[in-house]
Amino acid sequence: MGRIPYWNISYGILIDAFAIPFVALFVYGMYRWWKLIRQGRARIRPDFPGKLGPIYLRALFTKGILGTKIYKKPYTGIAHGCLFWGMVLLFIGTALVFLNVLFGVPVFNGIFNRWFMSFTLDLAGLAALGGLLFLLIRRGFFSPERLTVPKERNGFISIVILLGLILVTGFLAEAARIAYNGTDPGAFVGNWLAQNTPLAHLAAGSITPDVIAGTWFPPLFGDTQGWLVFHQYMWWMHGLLALAFIAYIPYSPLVHVVLAPVNAALADPLPGPKMGVMDFSSFEDEEAEDTPPLGAAKLTDFTYKRLIDYTTCLWCGRCHEVCPAAQTGKTLSPKGVMVTLAEYLQQGKLEDESLVDAVSSDAVFSCTTCAACMEACPVCINQPKTIMKLRQHLIMERSEIPELMGKAHSSLELRQHPFFGTGAGQKDWRKDLEVPIFEAGKTEYLLWIGCSVTYEERAQKIAREMVNILDHAGVSYGILEEARCTGDPAKQMGNEFLFNELAEQNIEEFSELGVKKIITLCPHCYNSFVRHYSKLGGVYEVTPHSVFIKVLMESGKLNLTKSTKTICYHDPCYLGRRNNILDEPREVVSSIGELVEMPRNRRESFCCGGGGGNYWAEEEGTRINQVRTREALDTNADVIATACPFCLLMITDGSKKFTEEQKAFDIAELVSMQLKDD
Repeated sequence: MGRIPYWNISYGILIDAFAIPFVALFVYGMYRWWKLIRQGRARIRPDFPGKLGPIYLRALFTKGILGTKIYKKPYTGIAHGCLFWGMVLLFIGTALVFLNVLFGVPVFNGIFNRWFMSFTLDLAGLAALGGLLFLLIRRGFFSPERLTVPKERNGFISIVILLGLILVTGFLAEAARIAYNGTDPGAFVGNWLAQNTPLAHLAAGSITPDVIAGTWFPPLFGDTQGWLVFHQYMWWMHGLLALAFIAYIPYSPLVHVVLAPVNAALADPLPGPKMGVMDFSSFEDEEAEDTPPLGAAKLTDFTYKRLIDYTTCLWCGRCHEVCPAAQTGKTLSPKGVMVTLAEYLQQGKLEDESLVDAVSSDAVFSCTTCAACMEACPVCINQPKTIMKLRQHLIMERSEIPELMGKAHSSLELRQHPFFGTGAGQKDWRKDLEVPIFEAGKTEYLLWIGCSVTYEERAQKIAREMVNILDHAGVSYGILEEARCTGDPAKQMGNEFLFNELAEQNIEEFSELGVKKIITLCPHCYNSFVRHYSKLGGVYEVTPHSVFIKVLMESGKLNLTKSTKTICYHDPCYLGRRNNILDEPREVVSSIGELVEMPRNRRESFCCGGGGGNYWAEEEGTRINQVRTREALDTNADVIATACPFCLLMITDGSKKFTEEQKAFDIAELVSMQLKDD
């Protein structure tokens, strides 16, 4: 007998009528969230290839719909995938039944019925049930710490019970139908249940105590009519629970099912936090009605996208698990920040300026801006941007900053570099070297030295060896007569005023000199030039020194000998995770030795601890640089290589706890050692 919609159900079409109030509850719940989100600030979005209005199409499909980022943890990812896609397929099947009833769409005929409506939907239900059981067992018996720190989200058990009942009642209703109507080709779960329950024997008139004992469950009713009633109960329960599930979504953690694709579609796909620059022109306009907030003190100071972030957050703790501050005993937990903001939003506390204090300034300034949390987040939340907005408010509105970091900030204001107390002068790094000064119209590349290389003795070797490399390769380059800072430390500390001031001075001088191409020695400088200066009118061709060395090698301008040393490469956060420069430094390292990888590498690299102004910080808990250095030393490599002066300084300091031997070197130092004489 072929499958008949609403078999054994009187007035089955009522289930579709009942859908109206349940869907209305769903729509109303989402509308409530939309009203809250709309109280944030609008923003102007940059153009980007593959964009449709405010939507990034590729991100919508890959990260939003396919959920590719969740599979970074394969077991959990597969379980979520089985549950999500199983439920999606079951929803599609339900919609096809509805179309069959209303319009006679022939979904119960032939091959399509067998392989989709029967086999695929049974497989989908089984996969969803398996994923649900995995997540339940894991949460109940093997729950990782990240789920409970700083707190666990309520509602998980009710979701599991609801979804479990939907799936089980669906299978039982199918089994009852098959037992009375005969085998349904393709419906392997329903067929198996029908053959291993009293239903099949009742239909054949062969029910006995022995048969009952050998089946999965005893009959609940004493005759065939009773089982028909059982089928009706299961059918109605399945349908009403499914509708209740839909209505429940906006009022539960399941709201992420709707908002995660939206959040992914609105997230700028460029790597890193995308901090942008502040426009201070409105502050100078006395007639301006609305000036932008200096950072964020309350929820309404954030954009729509940030408020969607807080609503979408899964509380899964993947950000907490990779955060260098959280993992070394600091006050900061990126999950904790998201939870606090989510609770403020849910409670409607959009104008409550106690938000910053609830997060705490200690937590806000502990962030190294490494963006590991953002990389780990499966639903495209930008945690660093939120933290930086809070930091901007603390420093620009409240003038609050940790003492040591405050000294660096004061030095930036007074001396245009953050290295207070340094004994080095501007020209010390180039003593006994003949380094050309950039000449307008004659010099091709500006070699940007940067403040850390200028004022930290250990980092000065980077510039000296890079000069040797450029001279060896015959590159037309020059430096500025006076050392400068890009302003990046000011931006990381949260002072956008100071960053803009320093950046505009540099842009003005670059314009006078006709600078078009820049080689940087520091990823922080590179990031500022590429991401921020361009928005202030300074557009240049910028190349990190590790990449430039690779270009020189490929063009035959550098001949290198390869040593037998094993070299462990540490990815600087501002080069790798923030700007996706991962392969070029490794190719350079591989050309001069044997590359060794740490367990956490490339975009999952662990921070050295020096970012976000925390180079000038007194750390609580374990020192981040010591954790990273220990990880590097555990590879037993002869040398630790990096391509960032801050990383070099932090790892050099961190290694002192474990060895007296000099282990950390910049790529430029290692390459210079292996140069062949022409």
